[in-house]
Amino acid sequence: MRFDIHPLLTGEKDRLVFGTEFGLAGLCGDIKNGVAKSSGDVASHGGYMELKADTVLEANVICARCGEEFPWSYTFSTVRPVTKTLTDKDNGEYIFAEDSYIDLTAVFEGEVLLELPAKLLCEEECKGLCAVCGFNLNKGICGCTEKVIDPRLEALKAFLQ
Repeated sequence: MRFDIHPLLTGEKDRLVFGTEFGLAGLCGDIKNGVAKSSGDVASHGGYMELKADTVLEANVICARCGEEFPWSYTFSTVRPVTKTLTDKDNGEYIFAEDSYIDLTAVFEGEVLLELPAKLLCEEECKGLCAVCGFNLNKGICGCTEKVIDPRLEALKAFLQ
């Protein structure tokens, strides 16, 4: 979504309110589907512009331990400075307003990626999958009775007996 901040740049207004929504499918491999809703404002404080927003994520994601899909929600806030002129466009601190427009979708997709946890877990105590047969251990005991010994350590087994 392109958001026009021209009224801030010309001094007509000192605050512009926005609301945007975008899909999360394909944003990263752990997210199956979902939506992000961001709302906030861009305000001018004597020439210094700042974007403030709250974002709510509602998605179906894949557990990093057991591979099961589960519903997940998360809320975070964003406060970033906005500039129309930037000498180093790779500076990640500032939001660059090109031709008096801010690409809100690009801004918030980046913010979502920064806010995602390293591992999405269906529950903190997720037991994961059996290393032998791949059974989801959250659903019960798999029945594998023999522990697999790393072949590199097989020689130590004889030493311990």
